[in-house]
Amino acid sequence: MSAAFRGLPVGLTRFLGELAANNERQWFVDHKAEYEALVRDPLRALVAALAETVLKIDPAFDVDPRGGAVSRIYRDTRFSRDKSPYRINQWICFKRPGQGWQERPAFFLEIGPAGWRHGMGCYAAPPAVTKTQRAAILARPGRFLAAMNAALAAGFGVEGEAYVRPKLPEGLDPVLAQWISRKSPYVACTRPVEPLLSSPELVEELRQRWQALEALYRLLA
Repeated sequence: MSAAFRGLPVGLTRFLGELAANNERQWFVDHKAEYEALVRDPLRALVAALAETVLKIDPAFDVDPRGGAVSRIYRDTRFSRDKSPYRINQWICFKRPGQGWQERPAFFLEIGPAGWRHGMGCYAAPPAVTKTQRAAILARPGRFLAAMNAALAAGFGVEGEAYVRPKLPEGLDPVLAQWISRKSPYVACTRPVEPLLSSPELVEELRQRWQALEALYRLLA
């Protein structure tokens, strides 16, 4: 399936930048065909190209290009002060479907006008999930350290909001401390807009880097 993917259009990030400057209904209606050709359909093709890879990591992942694996362009503004109707950053996400998916780790790629990033982790892990992860790490630090080192070697960094006063065991390895000192940690790699995005090699790049996260994903899952 990856042979059919030719890369994301060069105009994808340009379109998102124009949408950011014209985030209103009439402009989007006038440019909806561009959105579908430059953003929606190419991201669906990328999901299809990566499906085989991620299903080897977790056969339960949702890989439907027309379903939840690709972000919707419309924002939910019901509970937000920002009433802008459209999402500027777009993403693909491989996760297990069903209730509580935010509590389980997922693989993602997010792209915006100025760059893109990809990685793995929970979208919004509640405190109970984070507490369970911390206990598992402290119980088997060697396994987690090996998995974390593989992620760091593949170019990922640990991100997520840090606790103001994290309680860390004395002598804890600094790599593990990066993870358990955060409220909802994840690993990500952030990059600028670059020719790789519009190349078929994007699939192979993600395949290799995401495979390096497989051990960490299994421990978190």
